[in-house]
Amino acid sequence: MRAGKPITVQYGGKYWYLSRGGITEDLSHGLVVNSVELNSCVVNAAEHSIYAYNDDIKNGYMTLQGGVRLGICGEVITDNLKIITVKNYSAVNIRIPHEIRGFANGIMSDIVAKNCSALILSPPGGGKTTLLRDIARQLSDAGRNVLIVDERGEIACCSDGVPSMDVGARTDVYTGGSKKHAIECGIRAMRPDVIVTDEIFGDEDAEILREAVGSGISVIASAHASDPASFAKRAFYTKLKNYGVFAAMYFIAFSDKGRRIIAYDGGGGSNGG
Repeated sequence: MRAGKPITVQYGGKYWYLSRGGITEDLSHGLVVNSVELNSCVVNAAEHSIYAYNDDIKNGYMTLQGGVRLGICGEVITDNLKIITVKNYSAVNIRIPHEIRGFANGIMSDIVAKNCSALILSPPGGGKTTLLRDIARQLSDAGRNVLIVDERGEIACCSDGVPSMDVGARTDVYTGGSKKHAIECGIRAMRPDVIVTDEIFGDEDAEILREAVGSGISVIASAHASDPASFAKRAFYTKLKNYGVFAAMYFIAFSDKGRRIIAYDGGGGSNGG
């Protein structure tokens, strides 16, 4: 939802507009949202307590019950370069999690053969989190201790600390906080065989994943990328590659026939799809 613009909906791999009769491809029938309605959306999502969610809002999002996430754009308020809050919201992106059991079936044997060391790539909204969730469930139910580092609360979708998604019988979940803190605590206290985490970004994430692998723990993670070639140009990818964090990469591609998962080796070479 963008102030002064028609509301868009991503569904079935396409973008649509929300109309009074449902979704439509006709821009002229799209319902337009204004800034007052955007503010009301955020306030209602925060249960009229913006202060309680301010730490998340400062980082550009809110995670709600059931793993629903609101991405928030607006005016950033600072004090001596320290971010205080965000106000005058200009856009809100509501992301609703989905559980697709069996989504990972086609790659599970390959993941297990490569010691559960994998990086999942796709553009935003491509299904990375859904795939991570199903991988975690299948590995956990097959007998491995899985630790989900759920920085934004979207993989396990915990409510009062309890996962609302099926992430497996032998899965532990850290929700919120930094990856660094959760992984350090998890290695010391929870004896994981595999760590599953979302949306890695930058040198700090590369370093903490290196520590996990150095501790004898496999890592399965996700990252945003329009394609593997563009991801390989990112600076922190070189560190991941040099550290040998991932034995394989899987790219979720879209076509007219739906999603397709293409396998690559840890160096970025294609193994087919």
